[in-house]
Amino acid sequence: MIGDPASFLFSSLFLIPALLIAIPVHELGHAAAAVLMGDPSPRNRGVFRWGPRAFINPYGVVAVFLLNVGFGNPAPVNEARLQTPLKKLVWVLGGPLASLLLAVVFGLMVRILSRFGVLPDPSTLVQPAMGLVATVLYACYFLNLSIFAFQLLPIPGLDGWRVLEVLLRRRNPSFFYRVSGNTQTIWVVAAMIVLFGPYLLHFSPLAAVMGIFYQPASTAILGGCTGYTLLQPCPLPPL
Repeated sequence: MIGDPASFLFSSLFLIPALLIAIPVHELGHAAAAVLMGDPSPRNRGVFRWGPRAFINPYGVVAVFLLNVGFGNPAPVNEARLQTPLKKLVWVLGGPLASLLLAVVFGLMVRILSRFGVLPDPSTLVQPAMGLVATVLYACYFLNLSIFAFQLLPIPGLDGWRVLEVLLRRRNPSFFYRVSGNTQTIWVVAAMIVLFGPYLLHFSPLAAVMGIFYQPASTAILGGCTGYTLLQPCPLPPL
């Protein structure tokens, strides 16, 4: 959330290159999984290639700057070609897996730099050149891992909900149909909880639910994070 205006501004600057990488990679992960499972739609529609413009969603960008989570325009997929639950599950999880793998790559680079005493600091631009490099790398690591954790939440429209649909929709189609018809209401309620929860509950509901997926992944990659915190680097242990 927005705290100190200067820190928010500096953090936002570091998030610009991060979002230009993280959002397209997530959506391309879905596209690659769909193609792998037998649906050529992403390739036929010309989106199975690097190009941030096709995937950047303005609302997803706003979410990146305000909440450090994000989403993009999905690659076109013909679900009818994904005829088995396994194929659909691979497609759904392709995006989170791509985000996680990229977070691992950037996280390892951050750890290598930390080994030589170069630490990220998103709160300022006044730092050595290598410090700026470390901060950009950390922002890319953070946002990719954040999108991974966010997309796995079981909220309609996110990948976590699609996983539930693949696994359970045949058993209770009416439930998922009703939820689909109330997606907008669910998102409004979720937004209200995220915005006002910290003031009413004295803790961040977003950080709490994100931490379920973010914390173990971050601990495995960096070796020392204890939870999801908005673009605030945790202490980095030596390699």
